[in-house]
Amino acid sequence: MSALPRAMARAALGLAAFALITAGSVAVTRALTAERIANNRQAAQRQAIVEVAPAGYDGDPLDHARRHPAAPALGQAAPFTLWQARAGDRLRGVVLPVATDAGYSGRIALVVGIDATGRLSGVRVAEHRETPGLGDRIEARKSDWIRQFAGHSLAAPPAGGWAVDRDGGGIDALTGATITSRAVVEAVHAALRWFDAERDALLAPPHRGDRP
Repeated sequence: MSALPRAMARAALGLAAFALITAGSVAVTRALTAERIANNRQAAQRQAIVEVAPAGYDGDPLDHARRHPAAPALGQAAPFTLWQARAGDRLRGVVLPVATDAGYSGRIALVVGIDATGRLSGVRVAEHRETPGLGDRIEARKSDWIRQFAGHSLAAPPAGGWAVDRDGGGIDALTGATITSRAVVEAVHAALRWFDAERDALLAPPHRGDRP
């Protein structure tokens, strides 16, 4: 009878050791991949900023970063970084980080380029968790849907207005992803309204030390 408790104890110790080894392996893997994931995310954001920046700028928009106070209208609850597109001392426009929690699977982060006249130069998705094959088609590499925003503004909205067609607007929603489409449209429209209200400050001559 004494052999049974000993066997049970050995089994329990074996399970505990296995659990510790597994937990350690997961922790090590996470530590090794965290930096790579962060670097990939930063590279994707950099590419998106360059793609949407208003045309005619010199150098690299990322060289002209500015800190701005929190802007809840952009989904930025804390001070954040935006980027200016400059040609010499002339500002061609800005690139704004915009976020919304109204996506089907939660938060969608965008970068929105707006030129000095208030016209969209482009929109790209920086991060999301939308459904593969449906909502993830907001990515430029998976469909052209996101490219339709370029050229529109508050003064020149899409034919039908700033809403998806299902809501009576002029933007076709992605099939099977109306919630995702609506979230992006509303976020882009909010960015245009915010830019219009903040235009003078955003396009003011830069000050020394504007980099974050």
